[in-house]
Amino acid sequence: MKTEDDMKAFKIIVITVFVGVVGFITYSLVKDSEQKYYATVSPERSSIEEKLYLSGFVYPGKEIEIKPQISGVVEAIHVSVGDHVQEGEPIASVSLVPNSSEVEQLTNSLSLAKIKLESAKLKYERQKQLYELKAVSLVDFEAAEQELLTAQENYTSAERQLALRQKGKNTTANIVRASTSGVVIDIPVKVGSSVVERSGYNPGTTVAVLAETDFYLFRANVPERNMGCLYTGMPVKLSLPALDSLRIDATIMTISAKGEMQSGAVKFPIEAIFTYNSKDHILRSGYSATGELLLRRAEGALLVPERCVYFHGDTSYVYVTDSLKHSAVDRIVRLGMSDGKRVQIIEGVAENDLIISNYHD
Repeated sequence: MKTEDDMKAFKIIVITVFVGVVGFITYSLVKDSEQKYYATVSPERSSIEEKLYLSGFVYPGKEIEIKPQISGVVEAIHVSVGDHVQEGEPIASVSLVPNSSEVEQLTNSLSLAKIKLESAKLKYERQKQLYELKAVSLVDFEAAEQELLTAQENYTSAERQLALRQKGKNTTANIVRASTSGVVIDIPVKVGSSVVERSGYNPGTTVAVLAETDFYLFRANVPERNMGCLYTGMPVKLSLPALDSLRIDATIMTISAKGEMQSGAVKFPIEAIFTYNSKDHILRSGYSATGELLLRRAEGALLVPERCVYFHGDTSYVYVTDSLKHSAVDRIVRLGMSDGKRVQIIEGVAENDLIISNYHD
């Protein structure tokens, strides 16, 4: 029969065992929560490409500004934007606006030309009679005849200029014609707009802009850090958002030797040339485009995800697992090219290393 002391001893033993089990479980949970678990990846051998993407715009290879031969007011426009025109085809008509001071000046010029013509006629008749009487030489007679012809031409020209200003019409000069074949991409004037003829002192008013569509140009700016990889003749893949990301092959034609400061960085303008003959879509001047350039390519490169690489100043490193201590060890690496997701490791790790992809302190 159990005594009271035996019952107390049994209870103490049970309580002690229970507390010990609970303490052991709690200690295990705490130690397990402090332990770090790392996900690892192995480097892989594969090909990698480094590409440069440039935002730019597309323009026709040549844009020709059509200007009038005379100053005046636009009377009619014979074409619309998007029309194909041939060389010599009428673009617009310009009506001359008489200027009172100019008309007065031309009237005076006509009066002087008439006086000189009458004087030349009298001199010619006199020289003719004297020549028939053998009183003057043939040279004197021919000089009088030449003077008469010149006076007649000056009078006709002065008369024509005055009539042109007074009437404001001319069947040839007031018609603005296309100087080349192409597509009308802009008409900056309207009917009733005043225009000025082109001269050595004035560039003149642009009546229309024609584009020769034999070839097109893609223009963009390249950051200076990428200039060493570019060369004339380098292929460019173009995509145009306005045309459902149409893909076009282009070739770099010119690389500027002078950089321009843009948003705090030096950039160099480039031009890539391409042809486009499809009738499914109209390629308009000023369309935005993205150019894709393949800068470098490597085969059989040792690659790791970019998220595995850490930086401290100019030093790049990764964390690998120590097979003996089962802990994370940092490893300085030398990087190569990157495609935005993977980066090439030139030195620092081997294929059999396990690289930590979720390292944390």
